[in-house]
Amino acid sequence: MKKLLFGLGFVLLGFLGTTNNVQAQRAVTMEFYHGAECPHCHEERQWFPELKKMYPDIQIKEFEVWHNPQNKALWTQRMRELGMVPTGVPTNIIGNEAIVGFNAPGILALLEKHFGPPLDPKAKVEIPKENDSWKKYLTSSWPAMAFMLGILDGFNPCAMWTLLILIGFLLSMENKKRRWWIGGIFVGSSALLYGLALLAYLFGFIEVSSWVAGSVMGWIFRLVGVLAVGTGLLSLKNWLKKGVECDVRGMESKQKFRNKLSEILAREKFILVIAGVVGLALSVNAIELLCSFAIPTAFTATLVNLKLPLWQQLSAIGIYDFAYILDDVLVLVIALWTMSLKVFSPKIVQISHLIGGLLLLVLGLFLIFDPQFLAELIG
Repeated sequence: MKKLLFGLGFVLLGFLGTTNNVQAQRAVTMEFYHGAECPHCHEERQWFPELKKMYPDIQIKEFEVWHNPQNKALWTQRMRELGMVPTGVPTNIIGNEAIVGFNAPGILALLEKHFGPPLDPKAKVEIPKENDSWKKYLTSSWPAMAFMLGILDGFNPCAMWTLLILIGFLLSMENKKRRWWIGGIFVGSSALLYGLALLAYLFGFIEVSSWVAGSVMGWIFRLVGVLAVGTGLLSLKNWLKKGVECDVRGMESKQKFRNKLSEILAREKFILVIAGVVGLALSVNAIELLCSFAIPTAFTATLVNLKLPLWQQLSAIGIYDFAYILDDVLVLVIALWTMSLKVFSPKIVQISHLIGGLLLLVLGLFLIFDPQFLAELIG
């Protein structure tokens, strides 16, 4: 009898030990990095009671990163350990993975992946859903934004003026192949150099956002917004005045450009002509960046504000650059094909002033007053 009781006791202890091990294995930890004034962080915190219905033993370690330098340093360190850049809050780290932004289904999927199914699989947890409003149809519209801003940037007066001067020289050349080669290399070089400039803008904003507090980054976005609004108003002014000239280049600068272009095209060795055209494209794009500085700045700042994955940010850069050079390609091809500049109308630039000015005003006002809503609208 004693042996029987001893055996039952041993089995009971073993069962309790197994239960304790299961409970220990169910210990769930999530790191929650947030900002004091971040609205989505507050929304996620309000969701935590629902989350605990599914994972009662969850331990949520909270770190405020906008005003606490130590927490911000830890956030940066943890994200870099995961091979990521700390771009925004809320950031949730579960196991060896991170989710940026309040994404309830994504958080639950990661918890199940790393810690197993919820305690009560039948528990009904109410997950906040997006409103079935007009905003739903505007989500994931960053490709359209990139294409539209690229088109408008490409039609800025400095870009059009330079291209038309080049085409005028090309039309006077007798060698047809040489015309196409020079025009194509100039446009291709411009696209490559402008794309590299956009990448520099993007990674500059990413680096800044990884080192400064979120509240400071918010003021940087607001500063870019003010710049965008100012440029938008200037564009609308030029539309009202029906201006199509490049204001960055003065008359003396324009004459020097014509002389330099004439000198380059007159070179006998074609390789020297190509080298000169590439150098000319570099100087032209530097001036174009001054002419339309607010557009690429607002665009890349918006990409960082949207907290898109890096591949989507790079895709947006590619779309913008393609759209930026598309109008140059069309004008060049049609002009060289028809041997005429009649295809170009100053009204195109005037219309771009109107559309670009309105778009910059909207983008700038969002960056100033509600960058979070902009992220929801476009992201």
